[in-house]
This record gives sequence, structure tokens and C-alpha cells, in this order.
Amino acid sequence: MAIVSPESIIYRIVTGPLKGRTCTISEKCDDCLIVFLADSERGERARVLPGCLAELETPGWTETDRFYEPYGLEEYFKRHEGDGSNMLRAPGVAQPQALFPGDKLATGQCIIGVPRRGSNSSVLVRIDAFGWVELASRLPVALKGNGRYKLPIELAEGDTLVTGCRVFKMSYATKVNWVTIVLDKADGKIEVPSCVPLALA
Repeated sequence: MAIVSPESIIYRIVTGPLKGRTCTISEKCDDCLIVFLADSERGERARVLPGCLAELETPGWTETDRFYEPYGLEEYFKRHEGDGSNMLRAPGVAQPQALFPGDKLATGQCIIGVPRRGSNSSVLVRIDAFGWVELASRLPVALKGNGRYKLPIELAEGDTLVTGCRVFKMSYATKVNWVTIVLDKADGKIEVPSCVPLALA
């Protein structure tokens, strides 16, 4: 099982002149698919027939551009809040990009793979009980020993995440596996896998 967006699913082209190349689906036409070739440096696109693709087990791309070392909460608020580095790692909390294999979530599940890059700057994390899950890189994940956390569907107006983001209104779910949380203002909506505990202040 995986809880990832369709844009982060990687396919291999199994036949034709592009056989062996990897891609993501960009759009569906009446009789074909428009794909982005994942191994292209220039965002090359191509047309393929739907039967020419096979979904790969591992979604996303290897994370190769980690420019920051993990830092604690004090450092986060002093130097990194809002700068896009998203490498917070402190006792009981870590942003998805700062998770390591062997980390245990506050709910008891274990991280079993190195994080990967998903679409739109998201981070893909593999959890033993759920498979790959896709998270916004700025979310604070609650780790073992953290007693101040809630699952996304439990977040209520006024709750504050450990990173200082306030929940603007009650979270809600319109599809299985995903919860929409609203942070800071009405247009600050983020879809979060329902199984990931978020660290509270």
C-alpha cells in the first residue's frame, strides 16, 4: 500500500522507442498519455499508449540535494523558520526530510527507508505498517517519546504545531487515507496522510 499523490508515481516504459525510460503521467488524452520523462534534465515530454507503462514499486526520486544538516528547535526558530530548509530534528520531532531508517513514530510505527523526493517539493517516507507516504516537507512528525501529538483528523482550530503553525480550522477528510489540515489562514490547506502523527507545541 502507498499513500502518495499520482504525480509522484514512477512508471517504466515497457515497449516502443522509449522502452526502459522512466516517466510520470502528465495528462491523459483520449487514446494516449502525455508523460514527463523522469530521467530527462530538460523536462522532456512524450506520448505513449496506456498499455506501454508499468508502475514501479518505489515512488519518487532519490533525494540528492540535501544542503542542510539537521538542526534543533532553538536553531529552527533562530535561523531556519520559513527558509525552506525543512531539516528540523529534535527529541520527539523531525520534519520528513530529517527522518532516518529506524526512527519510530509516536504511534509505534517504524521508518524503514531513506526519504525520497516527491512531486511539488514533497517528501516520501516509507513506514513499516503503511508503505510509502507523501508529506509536505515542513510538517513536524511526532517521534517516539513525544506525548504531545495528534493525528491529522484530530487537529482542531487553535491547535499549534511545534513549528509555530496554528491550525486555522478543524481538519476534515473527503477521501480515504488523506486528511486536509488548514494552517495559519483559510488558504493554507495541506493534504496529509491520515496515519502520520504531527507534533504539537
